[in-house]
Amino acid sequence: MPVPFSPSHEQQAVIDAYLRGEDLAVQAGAGTGKSATLAFIADAQRRHQPGATAWYLTFNRRNADEVQATFRQYKLTNARASTASSYANRACRATPALKHMVDRLKKHTLKITEEMRLLGIPHASRCLAAVTDPYASDPRTAAILIPDGDPSFRTQRRFLTLTRKTVTNFCESADREVAEQHVPSLAELQTELRPLVRKALIISGQRMWDELCTPTSPLGTDYPHYLKAWALTDPVIGNPGDVILYDEAQDANPVLAEVILAQRGRVQVALVGDQFQQIYSFMGCIDAMQGFVALPDVTALPLTESRRFGPGIAAEANKVLDKLDPARAGIRLAGVGPRDGYVQHRYADADTTTVTAVVCRTNALVIEHIMSQADAGRRVHTTLDIDDLRKLAKDVALVQGGRADEAKNPVLQGFTDLDLWQAWLDDDEPENEDLRDKVRAVLDYGLDKIEALATTLIPNPKDADVTVSTVHKAKGGTWDSVLVDMGDQPIDDDDDETLRLLYVALTRARNRVLWTPPATKGRSKTNSDQIRARIASLVSDGTSFATPPNRACPEHRVAPRHLLARGADSAGETTKQQR
Repeated sequence: MPVPFSPSHEQQAVIDAYLRGEDLAVQAGAGTGKSATLAFIADAQRRHQPGATAWYLTFNRRNADEVQATFRQYKLTNARASTASSYANRACRATPALKHMVDRLKKHTLKITEEMRLLGIPHASRCLAAVTDPYASDPRTAAILIPDGDPSFRTQRRFLTLTRKTVTNFCESADREVAEQHVPSLAELQTELRPLVRKALIISGQRMWDELCTPTSPLGTDYPHYLKAWALTDPVIGNPGDVILYDEAQDANPVLAEVILAQRGRVQVALVGDQFQQIYSFMGCIDAMQGFVALPDVTALPLTESRRFGPGIAAEANKVLDKLDPARAGIRLAGVGPRDGYVQHRYADADTTTVTAVVCRTNALVIEHIMSQADAGRRVHTTLDIDDLRKLAKDVALVQGGRADEAKNPVLQGFTDLDLWQAWLDDDEPENEDLRDKVRAVLDYGLDKIEALATTLIPNPKDADVTVSTVHKAKGGTWDSVLVDMGDQPIDDDDDETLRLLYVALTRARNRVLWTPPATKGRSKTNSDQIRARIASLVSDGTSFATPPNRACPEHRVAPRHLLARGADSAGETTKQQR
């Protein structure tokens, strides 16, 4: 059956360009009918090119499932939707030389000491214990003294962590061998020692990669490993006449983007994305749309009409786009959905327990809202891995009990010194900041509360009253009403990363958004300044992260306290923005 409704004029322009055989770069704003547009392309292919296939690829499982459901609904049997990881997994299973990559997936059976011996880490990590000659007149030309013996376990484990990260960076890149650009930051090391350590990590990273590629190796693999191994075979996707629909191209994994773009000239390629929804650059993702749209014979087309929400929510989202794009070179949204939808800037405590979703900037805020929604008697679903949180809570208890070496988390294993533990908790810019924030939340609520909560969470979101999620996990989702919590610090006008997160969060709702903007700042301070300010405010508030803070009893507190503080003066006042 054909798609049972007519395309918009923007969607028709995309269909026409596809039928002309052009490669496409489709800038699709939030809620602008991207899935329907892809279905229109697949339908046009079915009618005009019988026997050809439309290959939909993305990194997001939710998007792949949604698009596959759309293809199935319209009986588009010529279309296939899959995550890139699933596609690569199937290809590896069908390739004898790569099958071990998926057979050993997540089978990390080696003890950490065994893995270090296998990779030669004890000897290789000596460079981390090196020092410059203290008697040299100029440290820049001083001899580097490397110890004759193996360093401490902590130093070896740190080198192993750096090696793993080097390999991960290599796997997520488009490069064909481990090189200097894959080595993570060594900013904590003395400047003169960094070249030595960097060279050692390149060698160690290549050794680990060679081990991962060995079918008989006992080393467990992970998702980036088999994806990279597949990509290095220069795979061919589809047949002449097919089209590849690559979604979320604004957050493209470089290795996959390289594979997709290599198919140009043999099959049609359409990249779909929204530059303002790029929120995974911290993981090394790139905006593949930028380079692609500049290539010859690539047609760039917009999708700007959002049927998800109406003019009020679109206007709020466009305010964020104006900050991200003051030159107005990119798209702006036209809300053609529910016209009575609105953004509520002031709201009472009770309003926070009427929403169908809470979307937060951080995992720590997610934990706080899970607790407050559950305390209000609501059935809560969360995208947070609660089992991982329970394991983390147990590890935190071990660290505080002086038994860090028994912890499962490799980062927490290192905190055998409680002074270092406290310093990490209080650090303005720590390593593993997201983990640190989750640890703070664990200390805030305690293991018993988290254990009890885990038994009450609703596994299926359809059975829940409210879903609580980070912005990253909420992307691709839609709810009737959404409470947005970006934290209580002002958002800098030049903090593009946070502004993009805010844009994604604001565009998840169909009818109502609860969102109190913190006081705005000019384009001046850095993210580090914001973090310092937040920690300073917490310290001045008397909050301690070594022991649970003195909170109000849960039964007397519903909304997180920073939200209550915002809405206290004029609770319930509603701003309805009309376009």
